[in-house]
Amino acid sequence: MARDISDKADRPSAWLERFAPLIAPGARVLEIAAGNGRNTAFLARLDCRVTAVDIHPPAEPTAGVTHLTHDLENDAWPFAPHSFDVVVGINYLWRPRWQALCDTLAPGGLFLYETFTEEQALWMGRPCNPEHFLKIGELLCLTPPNWRILAYEDGRNARDQFVQRIAARSCRLKNLLPVEDVRICVPR
Repeated sequence: MARDISDKADRPSAWLERFAPLIAPGARVLEIAAGNGRNTAFLARLDCRVTAVDIHPPAEPTAGVTHLTHDLENDAWPFAPHSFDVVVGINYLWRPRWQALCDTLAPGGLFLYETFTEEQALWMGRPCNPEHFLKIGELLCLTPPNWRILAYEDGRNARDQFVQRIAARSCRLKNLLPVEDVRICVPR
């Protein structure tokens, strides 16, 4: 698992800042791969009940936040289904746990995710493990088809990184095809 290369003093993710108005005070928030805590501290300032998970927690934990030292790739998944109102993942990808991560989101919950694409690895040489970056359009394919997509971007961000990012709500909408009938993405 890669270590966080940002600094705690860095601004939070612009994607997280953009959708922060949709996060209600008191919301139960899960932040995976929380790293040094730059996004964690931002979420705590929103008066959220934050659970920040990382294999290497920050030396100075954010006050009022539940910090869990946990290996998301190898340890048993620690969270029950529908246990969080908001799930945040920034600069991290582990496909084998994707469904478990999505399942932790409560109905109507907000899912904010941003991570690197193949272009980032070609441009910057990292992440170097191909399991840690997305293929073209993959984030749309990974997101459950019955969720409402609020926003999606695929390209170069202001920090000169190639990323895909998505904001979605977990909900079942009326008059949609059953999940098994949706054929938006075809595996390569």
